[in-house]
Amino acid sequence: MLALLLFGCTDDTRGVEGIVKDIWGHPVPEATVVAEGVMARHYTDANGKFTLELPVDELVLRAEVDDSGKAEDDVLSGPLGLRILAGKEGFIKARGFAKEVPDDEDFEALSLALYPEPDHPGFYAVGRAAYVELGRQRIQMVGTDLKHYAGIQDIPEETLPPGKVDLVFTTRLRPSEIAQMNLHLSKLEFVNKGRVKGVFGAEDNLVNLWVAKDDVAFDIVGFDTREDYLLSTREPLVAGMYAFHAHDILHEEDERVLYTLPKEQQVAFPFEVR
Repeated sequence: MLALLLFGCTDDTRGVEGIVKDIWGHPVPEATVVAEGVMARHYTDANGKFTLELPVDELVLRAEVDDSGKAEDDVLSGPLGLRILAGKEGFIKARGFAKEVPDDEDFEALSLALYPEPDHPGFYAVGRAAYVELGRQRIQMVGTDLKHYAGIQDIPEETLPPGKVDLVFTTRLRPSEIAQMNLHLSKLEFVNKGRVKGVFGAEDNLVNLWVAKDDVAFDIVGFDTREDYLLSTREPLVAGMYAFHAHDILHEEDERVLYTLPKEQQVAFPFEVR
């Protein structure tokens, strides 16, 4: 990471203006806005807008680079910029990057989006106008000692529109513990009857479970808190049933694996896309 401290006349200032909204596009008034290196706090107006006049001698300009010395993304590969932090009680803090404008003393206008802070651990999908908290269902096993189906029985009440899905995952687990949990998102299919191996060979058995069919790729990024993470699917979700589950348990055919897990992890968090 490259940091550049600008020294200059204390009377000189550079400007940054922008707006703070929630993730549904509503302005957030009275949000606190600060620039890295500058002690003064600023606040958004009734329309969520802010204007900062920042002393040049306090500014810290940054360009983030990876281990090879190359810029991590296109946003940071050009001019240097200024980190801006916005927050308000009841929201998760958000960071933004205001780029320098060539041949201009001011920075580019900035728009920051705040996610509401959930009040307890869980999965909170970003719905059309509010969070949709995913309920939990106990994972069931159907079959014999030789072959099992793992799944959930009930159609979830939680629904989301088709497209890419963002969720706030609030947990008390540390990042290393989240990695050990091996969190999965799977598209489900309903199995009414299945061939289950028994003592006398394969037989048709009543299953009546939603079981994992395909895994869905997603990214997880931590917010500037110790408890909140943003989960984002890499591709749009089509109509169907989906569920988050730990340890890939919905693909597991050995019931002993399920029952060796703590009860808190013998669950899935399903939702429907329609």
